[in-house]
Amino acid sequence: MFSVIASSGMSQGLGGVRKGLYGAKRQVMREVNRSKRDANQMNKLLSNKKRDVDPASDTSEYIMWSMAPNVPNSGMIRDYHYVYTFLHNQQEYAFSRDPDLKTIQWDSVNNEFYKRIEKGEKLQEGTEVMGWHPYWMGDSYKEYRYKMLSIISFYAYDINPNTGAASNPDITDSLLSSSLPDSAAKYGTKLFLSVTSFGKKNNHKFLHDQHSRDFFISEVLAFMAARKGAFAGVDLDFEEIDSADAPKFTEFVKQLSSRLTADEYKLILNVPYFNEHNVFDYRALAGHVWYFNIMGYDFSGEHSAYPGSVAPINALTNQPSLETAVNDFLNLEISGQQIILSLPLYGVTWDVTKLENGGGARYENSLPYYMIQSRYDAIYNPFYDALSGSFFYVIQEDDKRKMCWFENEISLDLKFKWAQSKNLRGIGFWALGYEQNSNAIWKTVEDNYGAELIKIEPIHTELSGTYGLAKAIVSHKRMIGLGLLVLAAFLALGFALSLRDWRVREVLFQSQGFRFIYGAVFLLMAIVGLQWCLNTDGSWSLIVGLLVGATGIAIINIIFNRYRDDLR
Repeated sequence: MFSVIASSGMSQGLGGVRKGLYGAKRQVMREVNRSKRDANQMNKLLSNKKRDVDPASDTSEYIMWSMAPNVPNSGMIRDYHYVYTFLHNQQEYAFSRDPDLKTIQWDSVNNEFYKRIEKGEKLQEGTEVMGWHPYWMGDSYKEYRYKMLSIISFYAYDINPNTGAASNPDITDSLLSSSLPDSAAKYGTKLFLSVTSFGKKNNHKFLHDQHSRDFFISEVLAFMAARKGAFAGVDLDFEEIDSADAPKFTEFVKQLSSRLTADEYKLILNVPYFNEHNVFDYRALAGHVWYFNIMGYDFSGEHSAYPGSVAPINALTNQPSLETAVNDFLNLEISGQQIILSLPLYGVTWDVTKLENGGGARYENSLPYYMIQSRYDAIYNPFYDALSGSFFYVIQEDDKRKMCWFENEISLDLKFKWAQSKNLRGIGFWALGYEQNSNAIWKTVEDNYGAELIKIEPIHTELSGTYGLAKAIVSHKRMIGLGLLVLAAFLALGFALSLRDWRVREVLFQSQGFRFIYGAVFLLMAIVGLQWCLNTDGSWSLIVGLLVGATGIAIINIIFNRYRDDLR
């Protein structure tokens, strides 16, 4: 008997478990179906409808596109077909033909249209890619990828601290006589003049000499004006500023910014990866510069005791890195959209022969990217350092063991993505020409910062249903507003004339509700009419409308009080 009871209990227990499992399964399936439904809904909402343009069939001057708008979560209203049809009749869009138009793409979320372009033709909106053209690179600017460069800076106008004039006029004059400004203008690339001053002694002399400062500003403005419309502004690079001169430097930047802004020029300020002694007052300067350019290189070089990455994303504890450099700004609540991060197109070679025997390493030289590739890439396999996100070669030459740290398309891609995760405005390169127009380097730029779609506007739109009605009202709002004012005037006149008849007065004024309605009509028509007809600021229309409406109400009440005895 016990076994029967046990068996029965076990059976009931198994049945309960089975029911529980089935219930859980049904719950899971409901969740799966709900997720699928939500996913389908989101895909529908976020999907980009496309129309391919076929030159063989689309031969007209205009390209027409007819479609029904998508309204999310409209399943219930679809049951009322006549309502849905009224709200969602066809929309007709006309686009002008152009040689680049291959595909029209619709963003259903924002109701915007785009055309697809080839990669490498244009940068994404709101993105900056900057590069420096050093004067010693000669006419290499003729080969630059201007379509992938929003800013190019000519290096450099070097300041004579004693006068404020250029210490290298032959170099600066070569810019004015070159075709670099024309090349930049052709592709819409903004041209900046890089202004430099190096050394504590030189900077101290210049910053404390008001005459030199004033002369420099006048001189640089005259220099840029010599090629009218060619320059977008100044790219300022002061290095080795004594901490005691920091206030003078801030004062100078504000003075320069004010003069540049007055002539519609912009100012980019180059800053080091480590703000030693807080020489750069970022908070005070933020409102006076267009962009801060963080010079994200030379972390390891001639000044270093040991070999290492030239531009490390991360470093050992208490060591500077790109992460610490960018965070210095973000921690001050300076927007990443005001920051450009410049990266190296060069590497550094070290002699590490004695390092294995407990000796030191010796800095040997800096080499441009193309030279590193031509010397070592075919012979050695590069090693990747995960901490810094950089590569290095271990080289055997003439009984010497060497190490070369550098950036390539892989490490740059990693650093571009990291910069984007920080919401930085863009990236820069020191220096253009060092890559010898490398396809691998520029493909990485295109993949991260190149645009694939360009926003386009229909040249003609016909919208039916409520969409068409709303568009018609907006496009004719001034006329409608004037009509409302005219109607209000006639209503007021007719109302006043009707009051001559005592029977009208008796009917209209005896009821307080009627008086309220008349006043509200005056008020509403005055507000809407003034807003639409005069196209004024909404707050002013409201104030004036209230005054007009209140005047109408006051007139009604004055008349009512005048004839009150007659109504009794």
